[in-house]
Amino acid sequence: MTLTFGLTRIYHKLMKGMLMKKTIFLFFLSIFYFTGCATSNKHLLKIETIPTDAIVSFHQTNNISDYNRQISGTTPLEENFDFGEVGQLWLEIEKRGYAPHIIKVLPKTEKISINLERIKYKNGKYISNYALPNINSVLLAKPDIKIFKRGFSSEKISDEKSITAQEEFTKGIEKFFSPKYEVVTVESSNLDKKLLRPLWRDVRSAMEIADPVRLKYLAYPPLLETKSSRKAVYELGNKYGTEVMLFIKGKQNIETAGLIAGIAGTAIAGTATSYAGGYNRALANNDSFFVYNIYTPSFDEGTLLGKAILIDCSNGEILWVNRGLLENILTDLFAAINHN
Repeated sequence: MTLTFGLTRIYHKLMKGMLMKKTIFLFFLSIFYFTGCATSNKHLLKIETIPTDAIVSFHQTNNISDYNRQISGTTPLEENFDFGEVGQLWLEIEKRGYAPHIIKVLPKTEKISINLERIKYKNGKYISNYALPNINSVLLAKPDIKIFKRGFSSEKISDEKSITAQEEFTKGIEKFFSPKYEVVTVESSNLDKKLLRPLWRDVRSAMEIADPVRLKYLAYPPLLETKSSRKAVYELGNKYGTEVMLFIKGKQNIETAGLIAGIAGTAIAGTATSYAGGYNRALANNDSFFVYNIYTPSFDEGTLLGKAILIDCSNGEILWVNRGLLENILTDLFAAINHN
């Protein structure tokens, strides 16, 4: 009886050891399968367009949407594209004033040349290439800055600190753009407030959905959504004698023990997280792809993040939009205006 019991225990130990070895073997086999056997399906593809400087996005499926968009660069373009297991990609090619072009490509495609089709407004006038107007002065709407005080179990807006932050940030913008550009801040008259209401409504919506990278490549110039907001920005620009209008929305979290809201000016230190800036740096560094995802970056105490948008006062066109650290947003805007 004792002998039988002892042999049984030895048998189970041996079986347990064999099972463990088998499990380990299968584990490493699976790693080998997914890393060693799963080879990439990359192939060189040359893309040329007439005219040049069209932006190229690629999609893994024929469901063309912003959610699965990856931006490669501008034409002429020569890159190794990963065609994946399916072995096909859909390219979307865009340029201001030209009809968007979508084409399916295979690993054997190697090269495509596309003559983009020029498009017109309904009045028969051709759409011009993207360009900022000549800017001498910028009309600034009072920045929508919210300072949140975080406690142990609650979070609420500090009206006092928010007002201080708005005032400090307005001063920072004026100093940042001077002496090259004049910054005029909208007054608090009842008429101005009435004009700003529809404007802020459309601006907040545009801040969320406008793509900072693709904006200047969209076929048609994007406009503020409603006629009332386009009329409002025209009237404000005409009243103050400015070519463009700048809207800024920001948020900052501080602990109740607290940071001073006055640091919310443009001198905040931090790594750049602005999207358009990231794309420009990717091109400058010859990065293969710039994967563009809409998201709100996480931030530490004291960091002021937000969104900004520049509107043409003459017609309500959305000229520029960006998201990220407000310091870097303003730097990108200043560079865009100077480059223009």
